[in-house]
Amino acid sequence: MAWPGAIAIGVSLGLLGSGGSILTVPVLVYLAGQDEKVAIAGSLFIVGSIALAGSLQFIRAGFINWRSVATFGLPGMAGNYIGAAIAAYVSGLTQLALFAVVMLLASYLMLRPINLTEGGHVPRALWKIAGDGLVVGIITGLVGVGGGFLIVMGIYILARSLPGALGFHA
Repeated sequence: MAWPGAIAIGVSLGLLGSGGSILTVPVLVYLAGQDEKVAIAGSLFIVGSIALAGSLQFIRAGFINWRSVATFGLPGMAGNYIGAAIAAYVSGLTQLALFAVVMLLASYLMLRPINLTEGGHVPRALWKIAGDGLVVGIITGLVGVGGGFLIVMGIYILARSLPGALGFHA
């Protein structure tokens, strides 16, 4: 029963660049029968491995903006470590409840209309973008979910804030 879920995880990550953990944690808990903590830790490794494999072609093509990686990604990695350390003191049930809250909040934010015009966005300071990366990392490390869809939003903000980041201009 876990195979269809695994395929859905790969398709989601390959097609959208996000959504892997939102599918992985429930597949591991409810289809594979894993303990919540094991599933959350496993989802970080599974989704990270899939993302690494998927990123190789983009690295070879030169589509990675390493300044963006440093500004948002490195603080995100530190936050992930912090979140995973906090997770040791939180019950698996609490982690799943936080997982659900993150999913609902993300659903609301994705359905809410936003202004994407040039005048509708104010560039953010680099330290705020680094802080965003840290917070996204903590959430991801704590509940094993949110990296993809939160990172996509964060990278969009970063792209609008750094001249030339990801091929966009502020």
